Amino acid sequence: MLHSFLATGPDIFPSVRRCAFGASLAAFVALAPQAFANNLGKVDFETSCTVEADEAFDQGLTLLHHMMYFQAEGVFAGAAERSPECAMLHWGVAMSKFHPLWPGRPSPEKIAAGQAAVERMKVAEPGSDIEQAFTEAAEAYYEGANTPYPERIASWAAAQIKAFEEFPENDDVTAFHALALLATAPRGDKTMANQRKAGALMEDLDARTEMHPAVYHYAIHAYDNPVLYENALSYANDYGKIAPDVPHALHMPSHIFVRAGQWDQVIEWNARSARVALAEPLNGVISNHYAHAMDYWIYAVLQKGDFEQAEKLLGEFVGYTNQQDNFGAAYALAASPVRVALEQEQWERLAGMSGELHPAISWEKFPQTVAMRWFAIGLGAARSDNLTRANEALRELADLRQTLEAGKQGYWLKLVEAQILSIEAWVELSRGNTDLAIELQTKAADIEDAVGKSPVTPGHVLPARELLGDLFTQAGNSDLAAGAYRDALKDAPNRLRSTLALK
Repeated sequence: MLHSFLATGPDIFPSVRRCAFGASLAAFVALAPQAFANNLGKVDFETSCTVEADEAFDQGLTLLHHMMYFQAEGVFAGAAERSPECAMLHWGVAMSKFHPLWPGRPSPEKIAAGQAAVERMKVAEPGSDIEQAFTEAAEAYYEGANTPYPERIASWAAAQIKAFEEFPENDDVTAFHALALLATAPRGDKTMANQRKAGALMEDLDARTEMHPAVYHYAIHAYDNPVLYENALSYANDYGKIAPDVPHALHMPSHIFVRAGQWDQVIEWNARSARVALAEPLNGVISNHYAHAMDYWIYAVLQKGDFEQAEKLLGEFVGYTNQQDNFGAAYALAASPVRVALEQEQWERLAGMSGELHPAISWEKFPQTVAMRWFAIGLGAARSDNLTRANEALRELADLRQTLEAGKQGYWLKLVEAQILSIEAWVELSRGNTDLAIELQTKAADIEDAVGKSPVTPGHVLPARELLGDLFTQAGNSDLAAGAYRDALKDAPNRLRSTLALK
């Protein structure tokens, strides 16, 4: 049975509660610019603004490259109040309102706030050609009140790429060009052309700069896939040198260590990230960086087979009710509870789970995360011969699929289709229809393999290809089972269930 949610969070990091873990962000911002740069990396974008505004801009831009968007906005907005004539500070506020690589989409309120920043930016007037190129990109993103999100991203990316064509030697123009390539990389492109280009840009930037945060962050995103991850191992190992107290930066190396199946490193980096995030709440709310780190931490502990520790971490994680209500936190709070049961093959526990989820999240906004819960319930029910409950889960998933289709959430729609097929496969196996079960599970695995894993997750809550191996095992075909497990390990090295199945 799942851990109950507590009224207040447990004291999982008592030393963190008594004193901030390392220097706080506020302390960083208060430091001289060079000291700030030494802690978080070195950014030097020359604006046409005053010396004070220019220094604040570099601080905000540094945080922006670390994808510490909420903190970056605070730096930009505070400086813009003091120097409203500096267009680039308003650009920074606008850029902090959207997150090109993060799943989820900005709310209408975020769009409106970004548009207001753009209007202030236009009044202030950019003071150089490079500033003009950057501000035009921000304007392109915020054009129109009802512009669909994919069109906004595409317009912004096109403008950033155009800026690079005009100013290829500028470090931050180069960085945002790479980010634009990653944000518009086609799903399922096996050539990974955009990712390769972005990675090459960051390697070039690395050669001509020292400790630029974009190099580490965007190179990791570029190479975060089963084919290219080895190109980013050096960046993953070195990222901590420039971000000792930035939660998202401390988490980022684990994207590559997960790809390599290096579980000790995943645990180390995410434990550090979680501690720092817990010590730096946003207006009394625990940021989604904590949830994101906890999901990766729990996943890695499960892969080491330490189920007791995973259960403990899960209880601590879900015990905090004051968590940020956004997609990142929603994903982790939906995924982690079902991961713990799925990895232990606790099918009856899964079948008995409630459809109710963590109270901190407005779940109606994130149907793709709710789907993980019903997938786990349905799979557990089917594998414990509770077909009534399995069919209930299938009905819930069918409704969620319609919602995702209406919202044009193509990636998540495909994953839900794979989840439905997987449950149906195990229902058919329970009914004795082995050939149909294999056909359905194979389709699910092919879909999941084609779309890949999102950066929000350390891995699918239970890979469909691995489930195919389970199904072949149940059907008595050990050779095909071994092939499926080996294929699963190509995308997810050192996964415990597949590794044990091959022994």
